[in-house]
Amino acid sequence: MKIIGITASPREKGNTATLIQKSLDAAAAKGAETEYINLSKLTIHPCKGCNYCKAHDTCVQKDDFASVAEKIVSADGILMGSPVYFFDITAQAKIFIDRLYACVDSAFKSRVPPGKKIGFIYSQNTPDRNAFGAHLDKYNQVAGMLGIAAVGKFVSVGDVSANPAEIDGAVEIAEKLF
Repeated sequence: MKIIGITASPREKGNTATLIQKSLDAAAAKGAETEYINLSKLTIHPCKGCNYCKAHDTCVQKDDFASVAEKIVSADGILMGSPVYFFDITAQAKIFIDRLYACVDSAFKSRVPPGKKIGFIYSQNTPDRNAFGAHLDKYNQVAGMLGIAAVGKFVSVGDVSANPAEIDGAVEIAEKLF
């Protein structure tokens, strides 16, 4: 089994990065091949809305998106992590998700092979774990459009280094990918 962990945090050692890495470590301990991907280290431009991808099965832009999309295609499971900044995911995550438009054809059928699972891991400082739920649940629909089964989400609250139970919640999401 291959699991990729994608983080969209600009903070290399922040809460989201820690949660994704610890979740990947747990998956590796169960025998999974894992890979950590930090979108903030990549060059991924916003979608142009040109629809080139609908006629050509690929995006017209030549940046790092294609390599991450290939990793999604080859993975069995995906962990997608983002901090929650002012009601939603980071700009890095949103740009990446918008570019996933290239992964559906002109009839809006997924180009992603079936059988994949995704778990979402979010971190926030707002103490109410459910404060932004309605804003975050829409990403399950994105996964569904791609034919990827969403196994759940975990929303971490506060500093994960001060509260190991937050890490346990993220690891539970990773375990659902098996």
